[in-house]
Amino acid sequence: MAVDEVLLDGVAAGSAPPTLRFYEWAPPCLSLGYFQPFEVVDLAGCRRLGVEVVRRPTGGRAILHDRELTYSVALPLRLLGDDGAVLPSYHRVSLALERGLHRLGAPVVLAPESAAQADPTHGPVCFDRPSAHEILLHGRKLVGSAQVRRATAILQHGSILIEPRMERLLACLRLPDGPGGRIEDGVAGLHEVGDFEPANIAGVLADAFAQQFGVNLVPGRLRADERRAAEGLAVSKFQAVAWTERSPSILARNTTRTR
Repeated sequence: MAVDEVLLDGVAAGSAPPTLRFYEWAPPCLSLGYFQPFEVVDLAGCRRLGVEVVRRPTGGRAILHDRELTYSVALPLRLLGDDGAVLPSYHRVSLALERGLHRLGAPVVLAPESAAQADPTHGPVCFDRPSAHEILLHGRKLVGSAQVRRATAILQHGSILIEPRMERLLACLRLPDGPGGRIEDGVAGLHEVGDFEPANIAGVLADAFAQQFGVNLVPGRLRADERRAAEGLAVSKFQAVAWTERSPSILARNTTRTR
């Protein structure tokens, strides 16, 4: 999370190029959306399963990063032209994901813009329903994404499920009582299509991003100053209890726009 934020800041400042990343998590981790109350977390359940907890710089709801691949793209708004608003930019990134997943043989489609309109009763789990332009496999959510933006740049990252771990996710959360369908019935994984290694998925998606945005991708590493900044931000923010467990009211006073 610290690296993603450092790259966003660099792109916004003009000191870093547009950057596409793919990564896995070790150990498994529950990530909370920027505004999500920490009270949804069952800490005892997380500890029992060896799952860590972090708060993302982006919006959205809880995701368990386990048997999945995370993508992350930081780019300046100028590259999006007329598609710089939240939904159009989300759509542009989703088109790249859709293109790559089709190449892997996954018959995915994008959820319509009317999907999952703002609903104050939604639950704490990201994958319990699709949002506009999110990736669906056989009508079920395959990719959960979120976005944050600075004045001149956006960061969008998300979880591409390989094999859903819904039982583990639900054991890490305090779910509200009441009627409702089974969350796992609306979730899909790439294992339904084939046996894919994360590195293979990343390579195919990277090519799809390059074609969708009309660019050449160049492999790169963090510069020394970026690595130092990320290490410092990890300690001061993303590993800090004060950040992870802070209240939504405090977050709301100190945020940029998120989805």
